[in-house]
Amino acid sequence: MDEAGLALGRPVAIDDRQLRLLAYTQHQRDEVDEVRLASVLRQPFQREVIQWFRDHGVGTSSGPVAVSGSEELGLLPRVCIPIDCYEHLLGHMWLIDADGTLTADDIERAAAFGREAAIVLYRELLLRDLDRAAEREFLRDVLSQDGEVREHALAQAGQLGLITPDGPFAVLALRITDPCATISPEAKQLALDTALARIRRQLAPKHGLHLLRPGHALLLVSLAEPKLRSQGIRSFAELLQSELQGTLAASGDHVGVVSVGGSAKSLVEAVISYRQAVRALDVAEAVSSFGHVVEWDDLGIYRLLVNLPLDQLGATELHAGLQALVDDPRHHSLVATLESFLDNAGDVQATAAALYVHRTSLWHRLRRIEELAGVNLNRGEDRLMLHLGLKLARLRGETWRACEQPGALDVEGTGRASV
Repeated sequence: MDEAGLALGRPVAIDDRQLRLLAYTQHQRDEVDEVRLASVLRQPFQREVIQWFRDHGVGTSSGPVAVSGSEELGLLPRVCIPIDCYEHLLGHMWLIDADGTLTADDIERAAAFGREAAIVLYRELLLRDLDRAAEREFLRDVLSQDGEVREHALAQAGQLGLITPDGPFAVLALRITDPCATISPEAKQLALDTALARIRRQLAPKHGLHLLRPGHALLLVSLAEPKLRSQGIRSFAELLQSELQGTLAASGDHVGVVSVGGSAKSLVEAVISYRQAVRALDVAEAVSSFGHVVEWDDLGIYRLLVNLPLDQLGATELHAGLQALVDDPRHHSLVATLESFLDNAGDVQATAAALYVHRTSLWHRLRRIEELAGVNLNRGEDRLMLHLGLKLARLRGETWRACEQPGALDVEGTGRASV
């Protein structure tokens, strides 16, 4: 790389097929633009920049491509030379041409360096594919439901040397929610794999392995890794979610969700952390209040409920009066009131503050709930039954809305608004 930069008298950079920076020459601040500086700092290209490159033929042209500059994007003019081997695109070589002095001879010399880089990248690609295959097989077996398969994989862990034996360990699971089905399963898998590959670059070697599974992906990490030990698993999960979100298209219809399983003392218990992470994903999708990053240890009662056979639990398992409230959109504000009241352990003052209502209005609502549902909120058993029923309804995908605006909650059955 440095030889190419000296020969051409300008900064040279090489990206992979997904436009992720692989290598670059030393340069002065005034020799590069904001786009290249961002990539040096390991920040992915903005979607607008990638589209600009695509519009100029980057990724589809078999020869050098001149890319015009854009002041709006912070982009200087440049030339992109595809790096390929046996007609297989491996990456892109970039030459910034801010002053327009790049000649045809310069481009040809750069292409020669590109051909040398192609051989190196091709060898690395083959080795990486072999390593990834070994990783996938090992991780698949370590997290298998079959105890004998797990034991066999664990017995080979030291010999393979794919991950440090130093624990504890945790499994993070990733999923892309796409309610409008705007992206294909293949695109989802590519986004998951890209985000995981990028985040693993920030971990010390042999402290993380990832695997793609139908419907989700997972990352096994050693919590002894310096970054995780100093920042904590929650911060790392948030960073991973941000990385995943950045790989997705601009549409807001799909979101990356990341969950964290419980801590496992050793690789033997990693399968438990994996199960917990997947179940936490299910809860996060069903209960929006958990947000886009959720930890198994923070699920509360959902840790118990998510292990129930939800596909076998129908409306008849809920209290009949509660089910009637949930089924009738006219009573959804009452359901939201009941859920807040129970979440606040029956604390009227805290519930009134959460719902932006006067305590008198809240008492009217609670009495109305008792009348319609046929329950007594002063009885612990009724409260427990209703609270569990609401959480089960959440997991089954039931939804209800609270009041539209603070201070304007209508008190059903009283004919009055709250004050």
